[in-house]
Amino acid sequence: MAHKDMAKKKNKRSKKTSRRGTIYVSPDGGHTVYEQNRDGSRGRLVEEDSHAVMLRQLRDDSDMFGFEAYEARKKYPALKKAYDQYRTIWQLTMGNEE
Repeated sequence: MAHKDMAKKKNKRSKKTSRRGTIYVSPDGGHTVYEQNRDGSRGRLVEEDSHAVMLRQLRDDSDMFGFEAYEARKKYPALKKAYDQYRTIWQLTMGNEE
């Protein structure tokens, strides 16, 4: 009898779990897809297309420009040198495409 009750409990538990599927959310129209946590918050990143990767890279790179970046390049000569080299390569590369 105890074995039968245990099997019943196990079946109940698996039925309850099987009704719950994973919910996916995309705050940007499908470029990034996240699992949704049970509390409704955004969970782990599941998928990210090239557009989303590009936007994330642009946000990350934006720190290299502006007043604070300019001040940092003044303070750290190696940073200024690397930035100047980057600008030169950029101008040579992009200048050839015009």
